[in-house]
Amino acid sequence: MSQDEDFGAQGGDPRRMVGGVSIDLSTCVNFYGPPPAVLELLDGSIRAQDLQIHPYPAAERMEAAYARHLGVPACELIAGRGTTEFIWALSRQVPHERVAVPLPAYTDYLKAFPGRGFEGEQIPSIEQIGAALASASLVIVSNPHNPSGVALAPRALIEAARSHPLATFVVDESYVDFVADPAAATVVGADVDNLVVLRSPSKFWGIAATRVGVAWCRDRERLQALLGRRETWPISGLDVAVAEVAMKSVDWAERARLDLARDAQWLGEQLRELPGTLVEQDVGVHYRCLICERPGALAARMAGHGVAVRALGRAHGVRPGALRILAPLPHQRPAVKAAVHALAERRSLSAA
Repeated sequence: MSQDEDFGAQGGDPRRMVGGVSIDLSTCVNFYGPPPAVLELLDGSIRAQDLQIHPYPAAERMEAAYARHLGVPACELIAGRGTTEFIWALSRQVPHERVAVPLPAYTDYLKAFPGRGFEGEQIPSIEQIGAALASASLVIVSNPHNPSGVALAPRALIEAARSHPLATFVVDESYVDFVADPAAATVVGADVDNLVVLRSPSKFWGIAATRVGVAWCRDRERLQALLGRRETWPISGLDVAVAEVAMKSVDWAERARLDLARDAQWLGEQLRELPGTLVEQDVGVHYRCLICERPGALAARMAGHGVAVRALGRAHGVRPGALRILAPLPHQRPAVKAAVHALAERRSLSAA
């Protein structure tokens, strides 16, 4: 079996939408997005001349937008094609034997650094991260964590980096915009030179078709060395235009966080019917993680009821396995509730 088959299809893969599946809860993209301002931009504000020339200022525009969003100098940021580009750039620049990936972990970390998983518990802890930093030159972890959704305290992450100055600590904050107060949950701006943060607007603002993001570090030379040489035009001007408009949609973002939190609370209540242990969290991420036996079988049964979810297992460092499930939109709740109830009922009949 190939490594890709071990990992399974990633979240949102359209190949799941077969055999009667009509609701995809395997992704982590905000279904309330994109903001209306993005659709207005695409519907008429893009001019022919905007598409005719090479995107000379695109990277600088993305860095400037994120500098305003994060409250840091633009010179501390490097723009790129989302967190994915940064992960694979690190994979090319850093010798793999010097890398540790606390488990469980996001698929692309483990694909980019095969065999570098650092064992721990069902979710990463500060102690596990500290041990990884003590043994490796580069450690990468997501916070809020994918797949569990748990968020570690930013102060503890900063102190972990400060305590291991010879290692580079990469924190992927792809989901921090989902929490109630993103500014209080980020480690961006910390006075630690060995801390690198990855950010992207694709998930929260519902613009995953665009490929933009930034990497932040107080030490720009370190950041440049980690990411390597850049292309002449590293990102799309059209993608940046969409991201700029999305990130200015402040009122929309506040409403979306409230709606997503309610949706996630509803989902958590439903999942308590299923066999396994629900990873609880109060950080407002829009997905839930159920630690369970035979996640593939459970996911297949959910698909049989029209709902796609993400099954995770040994390849991701999840023991024994898990389902990561996006909170459905309100109009999707009846179908999701019926699917969960059918699985719970089958469990009861099997136990009887």
